[in-house]
This record gives sequence, structure tokens and C-alpha cells, in this order.
Amino acid sequence: MNNMETSGVMTTKELAAYMKLNEKTILKMAQNGAVPGVKIGSQWRFHLSAIEKYLQKDIRRAPRDEMDIILQAAQEIVPLSRLIKPELINLNLKSITRDGILLELAEMAEEAGITAGKKALYRQLVERENMLSTAVGRGVAIPHPREARPGVFKSVNMILARAEKGVDFGAPDGEKARLFFMTCAPNTVVHLKLLSKVASLLQGEGAIEGLLGASSKDELMRFLLELERKKILGEGSGK
Repeated sequence: MNNMETSGVMTTKELAAYMKLNEKTILKMAQNGAVPGVKIGSQWRFHLSAIEKYLQKDIRRAPRDEMDIILQAAQEIVPLSRLIKPELINLNLKSITRDGILLELAEMAEEAGITAGKKALYRQLVERENMLSTAVGRGVAIPHPREARPGVFKSVNMILARAEKGVDFGAPDGEKARLFFMTCAPNTVVHLKLLSKVASLLQGEGAIEGLLGASSKDELMRFLLELERKKILGEGSGK
């Protein structure tokens, strides 16, 4: 077990491996304040929880550094509504525990044929939550595997699910998670783009309330399409 796993503090080399970037890029980002870190003497140190919060923020307005260039150069991801198929929607998750919810999400992925196996996916989902909760507050969580890499998912997708009574996911605001977006990405760049799209979508006025209030998959998809239409036209908040 390395230092990062035991203390939650990463060196520049460890963060570079974690974010799939080279060390020079990480140093440049740290010096520019693009990633949260602390310089101790001549060495930079990065706390895992701060890095994860950074990754879960809307990255659309990130500084124009090498990380931004990588994201801009990557192939564009289609709208979320194109990535969420009917079989990837569940309006009534049954579990009342965090790990139970994660297992249901893994089972959905396996039944939809987008993952090689639910056991490996479930294990990675649990490992990621044990590292740091993916709950972002306001009843929303964005579960995902600890590492976005080829082999975990067969294609780029998004799972959208709800738990009527909510489940304790360790959210920063203490609110139970009721709305779950699970990013299904083959690499870190795509994962970041999906996170950005979710963050942007949820900025829309009444977005969370509408997604929680939809009474059917069809109604939910219509609402999602309307949210995306407003984003394209620059209507509402978060434009």
C-alpha cells in the first residue's frame, strides 16, 4: 500500500499517474493554481479529497493550460440524452444502503451489455466511494469506477437512476442522495467531459426537481431534452 492510499496525500508523480498526465503538466497546473496543492520546500503535495472536488466541478471554465487543451482536443461527447437509453434508466432503486445502490447500478450496466461484468464494476464503485464520496449535494451523486480505463465499459454511456426515499452517501450538505448519474467512460478525458456535462445540466433552473419529479422514463427523457435545448439556446441559469 503506497503513501497516497494510506494518507490521502499525493506527490506530483502520483497525481500525474492519477490524472493520466505528465509531471510537467501537473507542475504547471499547480503553479498556475489550476489544481489545489501545497508547496512544501521545493516539493508539491496534493490532498486527494481536494483533487476529487476539483475534478467534480464544472470544468468548462478551466484555465487555458495543457489540461484544457487536452479536453478541447478530445472527441466531443454527444448530448447526455443520446447516452441515456431506456434500459439505462431506473426510477425506483430498491436498496436502502450505499453499497446496495452501487450493486443495482452495476447490475443495470451488466443487463444493458455495457460492462464486462457487474462484480468487477461493483468492486471499483465501492473502492471509489471508500476513497471519497461521489455525492455532490442537493440529493445528487455521480458514482463511477475508481479508474476510468478501457475494459470496464464497452461504450460511452450514462446511467440515470433514482431512489425515492434517498440513501446516505456522505454528501457534503448531509442530504440523502436520491438522483444518481453513473458515468460510463473508457478513459479519464471522457469521464471528465461527462462530469462537466452533468454539472452544466444541473445548473439549469429546476433541473434536479424536474428529474426527481418525472413520473415515467418518457417524461424524464422529455424533461432532459428540454434542459439540453435550453442550454444550447443559452436560456436559464448556468449558460
